[in-house]
Amino acid sequence: MTEDPSAVLREQAREWGRALIGAAPWGDLAERVTLLVTAPPTGIDAVPNSVSLLLAIDTPSARALPPEYRALLTDEAMVERRRATATMPALSLTLTTDNAFDRLLQSLTRRAMEARWQVRHSEVVSDRLHRAENFALRAGMLPDDGPERVVRGLWVEAQAAARAFPSIMGDRYEDALPAAGELVAALCRIACFVDDGAYPATEWLLPAARPTRIGKRVSTWFDGIAPALGGDEAAARRVGSSTEQVLIEVQDVLSERYRSRPWLAEPEVYTLRTPR
Repeated sequence: MTEDPSAVLREQAREWGRALIGAAPWGDLAERVTLLVTAPPTGIDAVPNSVSLLLAIDTPSARALPPEYRALLTDEAMVERRRATATMPALSLTLTTDNAFDRLLQSLTRRAMEARWQVRHSEVVSDRLHRAENFALRAGMLPDDGPERVVRGLWVEAQAAARAFPSIMGDRYEDALPAAGELVAALCRIACFVDDGAYPATEWLLPAARPTRIGKRVSTWFDGIAPALGGDEAAARRVGSSTEQVLIEVQDVLSERYRSRPWLAEPEVYTLRTPR
């Protein structure tokens, strides 16, 4: 049986992570550190080419770190990147304080949604203080108006991109790239958020969206985007002519919760209204 490449990379990431917290300067603070493998994410059918880890530490413990880590006390976050080697893929290590990460998870920004999704699809390397459980709980909590605020913004983005998209298909493939990217990304984020209450970083958007309820309904359209933008005229015609129906399919799902909302029925008009 073929071994899952994501599982292989996650095991490599765990080994690297265990070595990291066993060496200076983290060795003496290992009990205060929470280390998670955030990519490759669990539960996603995709071929990864890099790994990412998240290390969280409390601010008092961070004060004991060497001067090069003082940014944790001021900016509350750092990112270290390592190039791929013959034995290890490219690696990204995000360092943050537990309080800073908790505040991020309380936000509704794009980065916060991605962080929420990361936590839900991560694996623990070390977590003696059980912060990962608290992060997961926080990732699942949204204010009462949070879901609508997130979905509304994404729906408006999708509609704006869709208005430009079909009209520039045909022989203007290069001109269609920005609209196509924005439209696919917005629809993938909607699909993931509706099912999971969060959405991943761009790298994982499409594979994460495919098995969702919306993703299954518009899978043929997703499949046609790449050949359409690659110059396949027949695919371009199919994608361009079916984009309106794709939006109807997505709107149909959103209507189950937001049927009476003006932003769902008339997103373009909604954006022209003066905020009150």
